[in-house]
Parts: sequence; C-alpha cells; structure tokens
Amino acid sequence: MPIPMRIDKVTNGDPTLFILPDYNKLRELGEKLDFSIDFESFFKVGIENLIYFAKLKHNENNYRSLKDETIGKWFNKSINSIATIPELTDSFTFLISEFLILYSNIENKGLTFNSENYRLELVKYCDNIITYFREKIEQNSLKIQIKGELQQVKLYLEKKNKIHPQMTSLDIIDAKTNRSKKMVFVPYLIYDDILDCYFYDKKILTDEKNKTNYLNLRKFNKIIIKKSDNGKSGKRFHLKDLKLNDILLRLL
Repeated sequence: MPIPMRIDKVTNGDPTLFILPDYNKLRELGEKLDFSIDFESFFKVGIENLIYFAKLKHNENNYRSLKDETIGKWFNKSINSIATIPELTDSFTFLISEFLILYSNIENKGLTFNSENYRLELVKYCDNIITYFREKIEQNSLKIQIKGELQQVKLYLEKKNKIHPQMTSLDIIDAKTNRSKKMVFVPYLIYDDILDCYFYDKKILTDEKNKTNYLNLRKFNKIIIKKSDNGKSGKRFHLKDLKLNDILLRLL
C-alpha cells in the first residue's frame, strides 16, 4: 500500500506525526471479512521501510551513514507527538479498509498472482482510492484541533483557475511533558501526494507494454491474517510499544 514518505524528518531528527486509524472500525470490518491486521507488525514494517529508505538516501546524498542517534531522536519525538485530525484519521482508516477488502477478495476468490482478474482487482482498488481522495480535495475542507476546539480549515485557495495550497497551524501535544506546541503543515499536499501514488500505480497496472510483476499480496500474510489465527489482530495498538532497537537490528 503506497503512501508518501517524509524521509527528511528522519534524517533531521525532527518528529513525524503518525496518523493512527480508527481501530474500532477496522475491527468491525475484520469481523465481516474474517481477516484483520496485526498492527504491531503493520507499523513495525512501515517504520522499518521508512528508516531503510532514509538511511539509503542520506548515504547517497551525504556520502556518510545516518547515525542511529539521529534516528533515535526522531523516533522518540515522533511516538510522543499527539494531534487531533479527525478527517486524516478517517482517511487513513479508509486506506487500510480498502486494502483489507482487496486482500480478502483476492484470497476468497483464489485469484492467481499476475492473472488478469488479479490485475483487475488491483485496478479497482486504485480507482476506489483515487475517487475518495479526489472528493476530499474537491470538498476543500479539513477539521483540525486548534486551542482545544475542532475548527474547519481550507485546503487551498483558488485564484485565476490555479490552486494555492494553504499552510495550517496545528496544536501538537508532547505526551511526555503534556506541553503544547505549534506545527505548520500543508494538508492539501497529503491528499495530493496520495493521489499521485495511486495514479502512478494505476498507470503501471493499465499499461499494456508494462511487464512488471504486480504487487504480490500474499507477502502480507504475516500482517493481514485470519482472525482466528492470532489473538493480537484487530486490537488497539500503541506506537510507544514499539522497540526501536528491534527495528534497527532487522536493518543490519
């Protein structure tokens, strides 16, 4: 499941704001599909991939390795940063839900990897994500928490048929100190980057000249699992439960 990655946050030791899904909605969906997600593995693999890519690019650009101390600084700041952005929570929940439905459909239909029907399921998945985030951009609004209250902000201003993304100030709570600070971000770019990812994936899937193997969903069978096979699946997960040393050891 492609999502944009801000590796500069990792390489600079600045916090990433992780948007967590609505675990209750995903658990309800899992009940219907008889599949659910081991969120510990889900986030561990995601963070591992982010760190791996950050280390790779840092080495390419600076001709030296990214220090574990910098990664640790980024990680500790990130897992203690809390913000309330209900619509981004809903969007992330939708992304995971659609991927879970895709996985369930392919498994239940017994579709063969790289078959035409397998490809069509992937195209349908991309179309669903594209439609959802197009609508989000067209709505041009986002609810965020400012000074303890939910407020509506615009994603962009439109002038002379051009879109001008808006910067938004967000309240971030440090879970360790319980102190609040401001963080500026551009919510339009989050939606736009996700759209770019899925437009690109759909182009690969629909390009008749492309001979690249499609995403093999069965590689996710340690993350997406039968509910009866793992007691952890679908349960609420806390990022602070992750151990950075365990992730770094996997990258050696």
